[in-house]
Amino acid sequence: MTSQQAIEDINYATGIAKSAKESPLVGGPFGLMWGVLLSTTLCSHWAIVTGQIAAQAPALGYLWVAFAILGSVGSAILGSRVKKKPGIHSTANKVEQSVWIMFSIMLGCLWIGVTSSMIFGSGTVALFDFIPIVGFGGQGLAYGVTARTSHYKWMYYPAAASFAASIACLTVFGESHFYLIAAIFAFITVVLPSLKTMRAEYVA
Repeated sequence: MTSQQAIEDINYATGIAKSAKESPLVGGPFGLMWGVLLSTTLCSHWAIVTGQIAAQAPALGYLWVAFAILGSVGSAILGSRVKKKPGIHSTANKVEQSVWIMFSIMLGCLWIGVTSSMIFGSGTVALFDFIPIVGFGGQGLAYGVTARTSHYKWMYYPAAASFAASIACLTVFGESHFYLIAAIFAFITVVLPSLKTMRAEYVA
């Protein structure tokens, strides 16, 4: 191999590595789907508990079960499409996927813990209000890790907004407008960043 060939091979490998590093994030559709679903569900929860929608208390349970089912089905459908996208194996996409999977497991464990406390302990339904609070904090962590390990530094902004949302929701914990505040922040911290991610993907 001549020195010229070696240089060309190195440049080629460097180009591939750079392309993988700068590949657009492909998780935007997931975020948009979950963000719209979450904002709608939180807003509906607020409408039920404040009497804006005439429904009995059990309707809240059905509401969140529907949220989980629709979200799971939507994720399965989107997952099959995302696997075919170029750049799915880039470092940024691997980090983003991993951190959001861990985030989902964390929230699932919290839900199981709250439910177990209500069944076997002295927990009340008020404990469920902690889930959005912890969820926003987890979102901030997920955005921050992605921003830290990639060139998507703009994700520090939704990370900061998510931490602010956690503080705001804890401030109004137990109030009737708790879920309305959570719905607004869900739209700001999930839907808007997802739209920006999708726009960047399409432009690329």
